[in-house]
Amino acid sequence: MWQRFQEAIAEHVREQFSIYLLVTMVFTAGIAAGALSVRFLEEIQVRELNDFFFGFVDYLSERQPINQGLIMQRALLQNGIFVLALWVLGNLFFGIIPVLGILFYRGFTIGFSVGFLAEQNSLRGVLFAIGAILPQNLIYVPMTILSSVCAVIFSLILLRRRFAGKVIPYGSYLFQYSLLMLIVAALFALGSIVEAIITPVFMRAVVTVL
Repeated sequence: MWQRFQEAIAEHVREQFSIYLLVTMVFTAGIAAGALSVRFLEEIQVRELNDFFFGFVDYLSERQPINQGLIMQRALLQNGIFVLALWVLGNLFFGIIPVLGILFYRGFTIGFSVGFLAEQNSLRGVLFAIGAILPQNLIYVPMTILSSVCAVIFSLILLRRRFAGKVIPYGSYLFQYSLLMLIVAALFALGSIVEAIITPVFMRAVVTVL
């Protein structure tokens, strides 16, 4: 059964390779743009961000409590809005461009965070980025790519239906699309748990060697 599942996934990726490539390129471009944008920050912005970074590091080093419940709520809200937005846009025949725009922005935020830490705080920043950003993004990034691909595919189906006059079983496609997005949402929720419970442990461990 597991082998059949793997074969189905491989076939899906082969069939939709161009869309996976497009989505991955847009996401990567967002990361690159976010990292490069750090160089265009004004001095006062750099100072404020550095003050926040070192203040947070000091807070962690003093073994102050972290509000994991608040982190969980924010992560669930942000990821929930992201998945819901993609689901809605995927249901629109013109939703491809907004989907790619949201995807680019999500990549931009990751690139900016890592870029700033690396640019301004060198090795300390890189180590902190590994502890604070990597754990949850091991789940977030694949799910971001997958959910964006699903939204683009469904939007393209609606586009062909509208302009090419193709008859498609809309209800069946909508059910499959919604089911996939629900699975993705559940995995994003798992990532939120990682961000709230596991990531703080990594951050404290990193702070001890900074």
